[in-house]
Amino acid sequence: MDEHKSEFIEFLLRTGALKVFEDPAEDRILKSKRISPWFVNIGDFNDGESSNALAGFYADAIISSGVKADVLYGIPEKAVGLAAPVAMAMASKGHNVGWCFSRKDEKKHGEASHLGAEDRIKALMVGRIPATSDAIVQLDDVFTAGDAKYEARAYLRGLGRENLPLLAIAIDRQEVATDGKEAITDYQETTRTHVVSIVNATDVLSYFKDKSLVSLRARGEVSSRALERLENYIRVYGTRDAHQALGQRDEQRIISTDRSIIPACDVETLSQFEELVRQTADVPGVGGYKIGFELGLAYGLPAVVSVARKHTDKPLIYDHQKAGTDIPDTGRNFARVMKQAGIDTVILFPQAGPETERAWIYQAFDHGLNVIVGGRMTHPAYAVSEGGFITDDGALEMYRIAAASGVHHFVVPGNKPAVISQIRELVVNEGVSPIFYSPGFVAQGGKIDAAAKVAGDRFHGIVGRGIYQAKDMREAAIAHAKNL
Repeated sequence: MDEHKSEFIEFLLRTGALKVFEDPAEDRILKSKRISPWFVNIGDFNDGESSNALAGFYADAIISSGVKADVLYGIPEKAVGLAAPVAMAMASKGHNVGWCFSRKDEKKHGEASHLGAEDRIKALMVGRIPATSDAIVQLDDVFTAGDAKYEARAYLRGLGRENLPLLAIAIDRQEVATDGKEAITDYQETTRTHVVSIVNATDVLSYFKDKSLVSLRARGEVSSRALERLENYIRVYGTRDAHQALGQRDEQRIISTDRSIIPACDVETLSQFEELVRQTADVPGVGGYKIGFELGLAYGLPAVVSVARKHTDKPLIYDHQKAGTDIPDTGRNFARVMKQAGIDTVILFPQAGPETERAWIYQAFDHGLNVIVGGRMTHPAYAVSEGGFITDDGALEMYRIAAASGVHHFVVPGNKPAVISQIRELVVNEGVSPIFYSPGFVAQGGKIDAAAKVAGDRFHGIVGRGIYQAKDMREAAIAHAKNL
């Protein structure tokens, strides 16, 4: 890491402008409505000493970019106060440049009262008026959607100032927008203006990882739990560059064996559920149990978990049928309830869109839950190609976003081998070695051996009626496991 980056992060910590929260109750709600475990407030630099230091870091970032600057322009509103201090800092480092910012209202008095039309720019700006050939470096604090940056660019170009090679910001959070687009990448490609930040999200994470957690904790700056929350957040909401910087997330291990049968416990009563678990708990081929909404709503998940734990310590997978179809904010409540109930793993079918998917995955990770994500289902008329509502590409995008967010476990339709193959190729292209979970056998016509062959080495067949409606549930579970 460049020295000025680490110095800037230390400066943020000393001033209290950078916060990484261990307690979710302290999380901040961003302009995007995301719930973030980390926050930087540049507005805290509001005295001479801190403003002078901040200006120096901006100057270092601009100089390090290699872009020759003639004039600095502070984008309204927050960066108006940055233009002059950053220009002074650059001068102290041997780069004398001008500075300017826009007036809120056009000046109509003094020298402006005798301006011709070609000089109107002088009535619209404070500071050094850039010549048409001057290279103007724009300044702002952070980059979210980029609306203010596009407006500033349009304003300057409307005044005939087209040479806009660089935009300098303090923090690049390296997040995709709510629509999944990478705002900074789009801005650079659209405007041909390069964006440079003093630091970005992965710089902050790397800084903490490079430092001793003992010393950081002693200074009250970050705990191992806070660091884990920060990394989870960046992995789920991060850009491709952020993902590449972090590398692959450590794989969550849900079931100890690579192949197993998972009974779908869609029975009516708690006593039926207990008998199902009791008969199959010691079957080596049974990897865990999938609990649906019926038992949870009828008896309460804590009671269901308590019954299961009398007979097995195998994973309990909750399938809300279907979780992830609400607004993003409810993901936190869902994850909290699952964790409190003693559930190990949750299945999400995030049909409410990409922002809901990311929020629910992040909240599940943040609460220590394992995550399985699905997108395609086993029944007819689900996908558009089958006469349903969900587009085929939309369903695939659910898998892609999950893989990009660090999920390794996926629900795929066991009675549609061609779909499994398509999903496998997609997630492998995201750098993930997938682990598949498939329903759709027996009553829905799928063949476990055929699905397992397409899915690959790591495959878990989900079987409901074929086990819990059998006369001998234990023997049925053993027989299905042999098909793997």
